[in-house]
Amino acid sequence: MCENYIFKLDKRYTPFLFKAIEAAKNSEFVSKCKYDINNFYISFSNHITIKKEIRYYTIRFYSKEITQDNWMDVGVGGIEIDDINVDINVDTGEVIYVYGSR
Repeated sequence: MCENYIFKLDKRYTPFLFKAIEAAKNSEFVSKCKYDINNFYISFSNHITIKKEIRYYTIRFYSKEITQDNWMDVGVGGIEIDDINVDINVDTGEVIYVYGSR
């Protein structure tokens, strides 16, 4: 097995990633704000959020890389980052919500 991966994603998460990419590309952030998510960084934690008995993953798209060294500089007066967040129901795989931080 090759160990030279850019990244490796367990196959159970693949449908969530594809749905999130499609939802982000079809969002008003791309059409109105002209975000080019083809050049965005992706963050996908396996953390499950639960609200109103709905379990979901949040997949985030960022215009700039967020690291341990710069995350405190993000925001007003610091590093400006465009982002799109996509919440996807863990049980049904359906997109619940697409939103930005601002």
